[in-house]
Amino acid sequence: MNRYRILIVEDDPKMNQGLLHILLKQGYTAESVDTGEKALAKIKATKYDLLITDLKLPGIDGMELLRAVKAYAPDILMLMITAYGTVDTAVAAMKQGAEDYILKPFDMEEFRLVVKKTLEKRALFLQNLQLQRQLKKKYAFDNIIGTSETMMTVFKTINNVKDSKTTVLIRGETGTGKELVARAIHFNSDKALKPYLPVNCAALNENLLASELFGHSKGAFTGAVSDKQGLFEAAHGGTIFLDEIGDIGKGLQQTFLRALESGEIQPVGSFKRKKVAVRIIAATHKNLETMVAEGTFRKDLYYRLNVVMIDLPPLRERKGDIALLAHHFLQQYAAQNKKPIERISKEVLTLLDAYEWPGNVRELENIIERATLFEQSGDITKASLPETLLHSSTRLECKIMGQDIKSLEQLSRNHIEKVLELTGNNKTQTARLLKIDRSTLWRIMNRLNIS
Repeated sequence: MNRYRILIVEDDPKMNQGLLHILLKQGYTAESVDTGEKALAKIKATKYDLLITDLKLPGIDGMELLRAVKAYAPDILMLMITAYGTVDTAVAAMKQGAEDYILKPFDMEEFRLVVKKTLEKRALFLQNLQLQRQLKKKYAFDNIIGTSETMMTVFKTINNVKDSKTTVLIRGETGTGKELVARAIHFNSDKALKPYLPVNCAALNENLLASELFGHSKGAFTGAVSDKQGLFEAAHGGTIFLDEIGDIGKGLQQTFLRALESGEIQPVGSFKRKKVAVRIIAATHKNLETMVAEGTFRKDLYYRLNVVMIDLPPLRERKGDIALLAHHFLQQYAAQNKKPIERISKEVLTLLDAYEWPGNVRELENIIERATLFEQSGDITKASLPETLLHSSTRLECKIMGQDIKSLEQLSRNHIEKVLELTGNNKTQTARLLKIDRSTLWRIMNRLNIS
């Protein structure tokens, strides 16, 4: 049985019953009424997917019903039934939100096709809505984990800029989550239903990147066999995420700056300029200020990009977030891999905390994902960690331990020799100044080979 619920509003009894019969025969859940007032009462009591109404009705007519329904339940799709002489009114109804209109007289096959097409549009709308909800959930603020002061600043900035048209520059080392922040900005904004198009500037040479961003016309270069739409045009009304913006060449920097300032693009090989409206979020792991000073990045482009700056700290500078992140990834991958693992052992947490995380959050995620696959108990244990992490921890431990012992011995030796020199090698006076007894001083001098 078809899952869609349809309401017919038709004051002609014969037409009313005929349309109802067709829809029921097609497997739809359908009802009919003969006035706009009855239709509104039904809509307030029941959820409908489609409303099919005659334009001319006693009391509330079709246009008034359209406006009332769109105000009360804007998700309901509407079809208008109208006579030839009122086509202009039907067109006006479409401008106010009706999906389509059917001209009287019509055959029943035409009616079935229009209903089918309209409900297919409804299915696509619901599918897109579900996808957007999933994306919004996936890139919600609470998926960016952190309680440190720097992360609180990041959350606040995301919330302040998400609905604006302002250009955002995200800086941070590889693996700190720059694209996750970019997606959180877009999918939590009023542009969430518009396109979000990412491009890695480091992955393409200057010519290919220009074509990717601005498009090209047929014959612009070898292999350009047809016109191609660029990301700026395809993302109209939405967001372009330019990852590794510091890797674009000097020539393209100027073209890109012109597009940002004028809101116009010029496809490669074309003399025509096109107006576009997109929000730019750029990211880089490079120091753009240094690049500006060295002359490898345009100063004017840097200031045009750096309207709002988001600095993502490396994981080694937010050690307090490691346990939070580790447990977040554990929940995610344990569920994904259907593993009954609920905890991370204290020993593992200590190892994670001591590690320097050159790969940042991405490396931590990979390690926890791997651990959920290899772990056989209910806790993540040392046995499921990769050798690189264990070896690194051992090397670091030995290095720190050796350095501390050497430093302490040298410090003690230097200090005792200095006091002996000041006292003219008087052991009794030296022991008193060091607040230890003479026998202790002798033992220390013997251990440190102090003559």
